[in-house]
Amino acid sequence: MPSDPARVLLVEGKDDEQVIYHLCNHHDFKNKQHFEVESKDGYERLRRHLRTRPRTHGVETIGVVIDADENLLQRWKSVCEALEHAGYTELPGQPDADGVILSAQGDLPRIGIWMMPNNQLTGILEDFLQQLVAYSDALLPAAFKALDSLPEQRFKPTYRSKAAIHTWLAWQEEPGTPLGQAVAKRYLQADHELAQRFMTWLKRLFVTAPESPAP
Repeated sequence: MPSDPARVLLVEGKDDEQVIYHLCNHHDFKNKQHFEVESKDGYERLRRHLRTRPRTHGVETIGVVIDADENLLQRWKSVCEALEHAGYTELPGQPDADGVILSAQGDLPRIGIWMMPNNQLTGILEDFLQQLVAYSDALLPAAFKALDSLPEQRFKPTYRSKAAIHTWLAWQEEPGTPLGQAVAKRYLQADHELAQRFMTWLKRLFVTAPESPAP
């Protein structure tokens, strides 16, 4: 049975995995040299994994990308409870706008957390991607208008941004392009400030050497 990777990025789903992969490609960041990505099929499974993974022998760095969902502070509290169960202490009361990075504590590895969309607002991966749509784009507002004109909306209100971005993608040169490919095809602006802030967090976590502890 293969051992766990020393540096791993835990994400909720395959869409997150593909978006991150293509963002890294765009920014010429050979992420596979620095970490492996594991999709956990939803937040609750990821959270359960987070309670025990830091105590796995040989793990050096763990990154976590999760949705803030409907209540950012409630989701942050949930993550902190999982980390406290693993043994971490002195956790911040709320996430930093540039993403959280916690130094190693004893035998526990360095850990980083990014809450979609921007560590400050409620939302999901698709809210992050909406920010990467060109400001002058006329189709995204039209997609929201189309949703508002539906005689019935069968998706949950929290999935409104998901419905909008997929409607918008249906109107691109190649309709139905997956989220990650939308980055590769430059339908989305991978050089947007938010995307660059996310990439800076990734590099700080997995590439920048941690500071030596004070003597």
